[in-house]
Amino acid sequence: MTKLFVGNLSYQLTEEEFKDTFQPYGNIKSIRLLTNKGFGFVEYETSEEAQKAIENLNGKELKGRPMRVELAKPREEGLRSSSNNKFRTRGFSRGSSSKNTPNRNFRRNFSKSE
Repeated sequence: MTKLFVGNLSYQLTEEEFKDTFQPYGNIKSIRLLTNKGFGFVEYETSEEAQKAIENLNGKELKGRPMRVELAKPREEGLRSSSNNKFRTRGFSRGSSSKNTPNRNFRRNFSKSE
């Protein structure tokens, strides 16, 4: 099985339209459309079917937007997990409400010295 990443999709695209676009190029094993993100995934039974879809659909317009169709890359461990995201740890995120964050202490100390 070979999975394709399909990007630059219209937010108004339906799952049925998405499936109908890729169906002519082979037997689809699975399909996932994330319209709120503007991308989706299509999984074909064979790499030949996936390659045929890439050749025929990459750059083709669908609902007024040129699709980006390419082989899906394996997901790297830890990048999507919020527990492993070092930029969202307490005290360093942009929207932290903690009064003991390094930036608040710096501002408080700096203001006192003036």
